Amino acid sequence: MRSQIKLCLIIAGLGITLSADAIAQNSSPTQDEVFATFIETAPKIDGDLSDPVWKDIPPITTFTQVWPSDGSPATEDTEVRIAYDKDNLYFAFKFYDKNPELIRAKNLERGGRNDRDDHAYIGLDTFGDGRNAYLFEMNALGTQDDATITDETLTITSFSWDAVFRSETIIDDEGWSMEVSIPFRQLRFPDTEELEFGLMLSRTINRKNERVMWPPIGLEFGNFTALAAVSQYGKLKGIRDINRGRNIEIKPYVIGGVQENRDSLSVEDTDFDYERELGLDVKYGITSNLTMDLTVNTDFAQVEADNVQLNLTRFNLFFPEKREFFLERSGLFEHGNLRSTQTFFSRRIGLTNQILAGARMTGQIGRFSVGALNIETGDEMKQIFGDNSANNTVARIRTDVLERGTVGAIFTNLEESTGFNRTLGLDAQYRFGSSSSFKTWYTNVWDSDPQFDDAAGHASLLLRNDTYLGQLSYTNVGRNYNPGLGFVRRTDMREYLVRMGYTPKVDIKAIPSINRFAFEGMYDYIEGQDGNKQTSEIEFSGAIEFASRDRIAIEWDQTFERLVVPFNIRPNATIATGDYTFSTIQLSGETDSSRRLFGHAYTTYGEFFNGNRTDFGGGIGFRQSQHLTTEAFLNHSIIDLPIANGEFEATTVSLSILGALNKKLFARSLIQYDNFSRNINANIRVDWIHTPGSDLFFVYNTSYHLTQDGEDLFDPNRNLIMNNQVAIVKLTYLILL
Repeated sequence: MRSQIKLCLIIAGLGITLSADAIAQNSSPTQDEVFATFIETAPKIDGDLSDPVWKDIPPITTFTQVWPSDGSPATEDTEVRIAYDKDNLYFAFKFYDKNPELIRAKNLERGGRNDRDDHAYIGLDTFGDGRNAYLFEMNALGTQDDATITDETLTITSFSWDAVFRSETIIDDEGWSMEVSIPFRQLRFPDTEELEFGLMLSRTINRKNERVMWPPIGLEFGNFTALAAVSQYGKLKGIRDINRGRNIEIKPYVIGGVQENRDSLSVEDTDFDYERELGLDVKYGITSNLTMDLTVNTDFAQVEADNVQLNLTRFNLFFPEKREFFLERSGLFEHGNLRSTQTFFSRRIGLTNQILAGARMTGQIGRFSVGALNIETGDEMKQIFGDNSANNTVARIRTDVLERGTVGAIFTNLEESTGFNRTLGLDAQYRFGSSSSFKTWYTNVWDSDPQFDDAAGHASLLLRNDTYLGQLSYTNVGRNYNPGLGFVRRTDMREYLVRMGYTPKVDIKAIPSINRFAFEGMYDYIEGQDGNKQTSEIEFSGAIEFASRDRIAIEWDQTFERLVVPFNIRPNATIATGDYTFSTIQLSGETDSSRRLFGHAYTTYGEFFNGNRTDFGGGIGFRQSQHLTTEAFLNHSIIDLPIANGEFEATTVSLSILGALNKKLFARSLIQYDNFSRNINANIRVDWIHTPGSDLFFVYNTSYHLTQDGEDLFDPNRNLIMNNQVAIVKLTYLILL
């Protein structure tokens, strides 16, 4: 009898539990919480929301503006339903629009400018740590991009992650609808029975310059950067019993190409090089939260060309990393001041030789984020681990402390036959308030040549909300500081920086044409390690941002430079040692780049090393349709210095053409010219995504030198010398196991 009573109680308890789960999964979402509904039959991902699986799922409807009217209800209704099965997480979006004919939808290039269209974001904090997240972006055509958010930070390089997921849309007389399917195998998450993700949903109505979000995240976290405010995400609950799979991705590639090099106008001086290579990339999910990437005989032929830059300063130029292997989760390896004093800069790897083989591990173990990278570079594969090869090692660890803080360390090692260069760096960060933070880091370098043993460090305090900005920072870089795998723009300095900003709120009802004003002031003081002043700069700027997304700005700048050694501003023009003070003023403006015709322009006038300098330039773009976008750019400087050969001009011109047949086949060409090298360079890149995650690339590069011989400047027989031309075909195929 007792056993019967006990059995009845167990059955009743199970019934109550099951009923509670069923009620939870079918209850209406709140302002910051939603349950995913389990489904047995997957929906057809085609943008049509009439699929029966969506019928009984209560939608999220409470979207709130973050921009332009912070905290106000959205001007257009939005509904989002969430479901899952054992393999995928599904989203169904209905974006109502009273004027569907005005929906902006023209980008078909994966990873392209979706921000110029009506678009949406899904943010998933899979570990629930309030710091890191995956970001999925789709426009009204279903064109995709994706990113990884690291420590609530989102930058351009964050969008270099390439996930394999599906998204399809339909534009109709009610607005536009979208279905999204995200495989769980593309995510990393804790190994627990029931998963709880942080969740953020965002919609941008482009013509209105309006961003709405669920849950409501205030403008004090920024407009675009509100997407990265992971600590403010809502909760996605109820995900359990999913198929985690083996998480193995194998991507072999085959490449073939030919390169022609010519040293003169004579065809007899032409050399041909032929390339035929095989390579392999492997991604292995060691656990549900650790990923190993392996690469053999790596080739980056499909990488876009760098933009031409002319250097009129005495410091190194920065060229961003564009190679996929290094960019995925690159934020984890960041240490130091970006673009100026980086402990690790992946572009140093494979800069002068090829990558023969490499391995990388990234992931999360409890409160610890970990990353490790080991790459062998050399002249050719048969010489791997030989005297002409080099080993590049990076190890990174970071752990969460307090509510929104992190501390970490990084180690790098460059090992060559000629010696070694090693670094050890420590860093800490604490975020508080909305967008305020304290950051500090320190790095020490040990080199096989002891004279290059040195150190650098930094500390900064940033106080920021939607109205005020204040910043204090201190940076110290040793005279011989040179991390072998890093980037250092300037050594031998101690820098003190103060910055203040004011962005008053604008009553959009009183002044409907203006979104906001922005005022900022900055003072930067740099001295050498000997305590002597080297540089100082005072800057004031003001800007008006219009409701139409047009913008105008004015900036005044006064700079002091003390040159203790002369430098060549161009090969035959040398600026002597001495003290120089010069002031400049700049006017600039830009129009909304999501329009059919858009552009920007600037002009700067002022003093320059005891002479004068005038800069002007800009760009113009035309979005003809979904299938063609063209943009042209010009930058021109007129320099007049009281030195030998001090009168000259510096010009760069470029033309970018994007053509797309559909979301799977698109091409981009970039043609560039600068009058310093007098080279005309052209890069054409065609990408056919023949299956998800797999590509067929065709890349063509050519370079011609424009000589000064001949009377007719445009006579190609007398004035154009071909430097080289390269044609490459690369095929990749993704195998999922």
